Amino acid sequence: MYAEALAHLTCPQHPDAPLELAGRVRRSTDGEIVTGRLRCPVCGVRYRIDRGVADLLGPLDMPTTLVQLTNYLPPTAWGYERAWRPHALTLLAGEPFGYERELPLLVGLAAPERGGLCVDVACSNGLYARALARAQGGAAGHVIGLDHALPMLRQARAYALAEGLRVSFVRAKAQALPFAAGTVAVLTMGGSLNELGAIDLALRELRRTLAPTGRCAMMCLTRGTTGPGRALQGVLSVGGIAFPPLEELNRRARMAGLRLRAQWRYRVVVLSLLTR
Repeated sequence: MYAEALAHLTCPQHPDAPLELAGRVRRSTDGEIVTGRLRCPVCGVRYRIDRGVADLLGPLDMPTTLVQLTNYLPPTAWGYERAWRPHALTLLAGEPFGYERELPLLVGLAAPERGGLCVDVACSNGLYARALARAQGGAAGHVIGLDHALPMLRQARAYALAEGLRVSFVRAKAQALPFAAGTVAVLTMGGSLNELGAIDLALRELRRTLAPTGRCAMMCLTRGTTGPGRALQGVLSVGGIAFPPLEELNRRARMAGLRLRAQWRYRVVVLSLLTR
């Protein structure tokens, strides 16, 4: 975690209370805070920074579904971008949809070159976070990748460090984002809305933290249009993955106070631009 992130992080229990460094910290040569503690000035709770990741949940916060539990397994974190993610959208969309197509679409919607705080919510291995950091270039701002699974975050940090990207990683929930209201210039989410469980609460948190001129770029999977597709989604739903119809997804976003600005659909794969 870098000092730039500290300027934005708040206590998950008190989202208007900026977190403070407490006690001694250890930094790397590029200034990353590798170990240390964060403290909430309101409730006094201390949060650990370990191996560069700020843990705002603690060891007792465990996943509630099978798919979330799978993300806690180190082999899943190791193999996610090495084996599954590069091919996932091609398989789901039924047409070529690799990174060379997906990431320019996502970055074009998010426009991180405008600067400001960019947050990749439920970031997994940090694919979108790295794309945002590369696109932000010299613009004033910082990128934070946020997820509930520590193994995913540790792998995400390793990928970012290997590319020489200055990205901070934080363990927190999408339903309790550790940022003050209206402070995030760019929010992204790549397919994780299907796995979060409390979708409406997560959407309200996106709306709460999004800046008045901010952008939320989201990739989501919707209900299948074929018999085999719906059968497969039925099996996956047992593990805790939801596949809402597109109309329902848009309605829930609207009810959360998010406005749909643009949307592209490739079978079950949907990319959306949302604003306040």
